Amino acid sequence: MDMKRIGMLAAALLTAGATMGAASPSVPKPGADLQVQLSGLRSAKGVVHLCLSSSVSRFLHCKDDPSAVARSVPASAAGRLDLGAVKAGTYALLVVHDENRNGKLDMMMGIPREGFGFSNNPAMKPRAPKWEEIRFTVPQTPSVQQVRIRYVL
Repeated sequence: MDMKRIGMLAAALLTAGATMGAASPSVPKPGADLQVQLSGLRSAKGVVHLCLSSSVSRFLHCKDDPSAVARSVPASAAGRLDLGAVKAGTYALLVVHDENRNGKLDMMMGIPREGFGFSNNPAMKPRAPKWEEIRFTVPQTPSVQQVRIRYVL
């Protein structure tokens, strides 16, 4: 897996979570509730950052997507997260477990020391995931997206 690219992705996600707060004002209000079920958190320490993006060109760079929905919640409360009403469409979901709350994905020799995950839980490969691997459809009815958090170290 291209750990440097994952590190850059996670840094962008953490920045988006810190700067976007609860939600981007440009996100349409009508829609169906979307919940995110997380599994695999190795501890209840720190914060979990999520980013939901519908941009094929910006999904790996959440901070550059003005229509993205970002959330940051304590890891102790991150089992099932409600993203609220989301317009039906195709999205990608990125998640980072910032265990020490330092606002970045800690790395060791280019390898993430904290957890990360993506919608559809793609297999780990020697590169960042592609849109086609992590995209999913939000229907016009309430839905749940399950994300498994992975740790390399």
